[in-house]
Amino acid sequence: MTIDPERLQRAFRILQGWLDEGTVTAVASVVLHHGRVAGEFYGGVVSPAPEAPAINGSSLFHIASIGKPMTALAVMLLVESGCIALDDPVGDILPGFRGAGRDAISVRQLLTHTSGLPQDPDLSQLPPDVSTFDELRTYIHALPVVPPGSKVEYSNVGYGLLGLIIETVSQQPCATFMREHVFAPSGLDDTWLAPPDHLFPRIVRVDGTFDRGSSTERFNSTYARRRTHPAGSVIATARDVARFFQMFLDNGVVEGRQVISPATARLMITNHTAGLRGGIEGFMTWDDCAWGLGFDLRGNKRPHFSGEFTSPGAFGHTGVSGVFAWADPEIDLVCVMLANRTLFNAWNTSRWSRFSTAVVASLR
Repeated sequence: MTIDPERLQRAFRILQGWLDEGTVTAVASVVLHHGRVAGEFYGGVVSPAPEAPAINGSSLFHIASIGKPMTALAVMLLVESGCIALDDPVGDILPGFRGAGRDAISVRQLLTHTSGLPQDPDLSQLPPDVSTFDELRTYIHALPVVPPGSKVEYSNVGYGLLGLIIETVSQQPCATFMREHVFAPSGLDDTWLAPPDHLFPRIVRVDGTFDRGSSTERFNSTYARRRTHPAGSVIATARDVARFFQMFLDNGVVEGRQVISPATARLMITNHTAGLRGGIEGFMTWDDCAWGLGFDLRGNKRPHFSGEFTSPGAFGHTGVSGVFAWADPEIDLVCVMLANRTLFNAWNTSRWSRFSTAVVASLR
């Protein structure tokens, strides 16, 4: 199969419609087929400021939870090297994480959101400008809200603990390990945890935050841009996100280099939660919630952001900043769509699926 350019442009006109109707003010999209760029779309501006630059291939978006598969890959690199095993109890690596029904929670369960830990941490006793370092260390005390292994209970707390595991085992800050062992080897030259200040003019402002204008405003404040939380602080270009997903279609190879083993690439996009209900409470749940190691899997989910035509083996992720990415091994297609409005008003409902469906329908 090949991409029909005219039909792909029809899909991109859906994105232009979101801009025209004022749903979002910035969009970047990259579609890859057989590892090559089939089409790109860039629209809108980086911010509402006068003379703000137009969105282009170098625009940096908050990709939020699309960063979770990147954190998962960092953990899997430690598994590849024999430093840890997926079924190791978390308490064996982080000794403070024991008791109160937590002793059997494994690294695998953190990766697949089956640990039973809550979606978000309790920050009520922490200052608004708490550092990522200090915040993550409170997660040691987190308790399950459902029995471990009983459902897919999407958990940012669990991915925070994975960051602590990366730091403990590697003896490096998580952001440093990610840069040296995930971003750089994968050719993600425009992917960042806490990007340097000189890149701030390229970072797209996110609309729909609840704390607009505060010194700790989510996504848009200097504080937020310097966060290094392993559950959702990555900032990247659409092209880099597409490159990351393509690596899994190519069995861990990037530009002829074996970055991760084929076994790791396959295992991360394999269903580890067959038969479990769950998902992201408050956004979307399913009776059979397929999840890999870091990746949301299509499986039998209906509806799904990857649209009507993707195969059960499609894998991807979404982000609350208004972003998604998926790849389908059956048709060797990658679709990345980065926008800039939070999902709290559910603007993405149906829109994302319709765009993804139109992208796949461009194949002939």
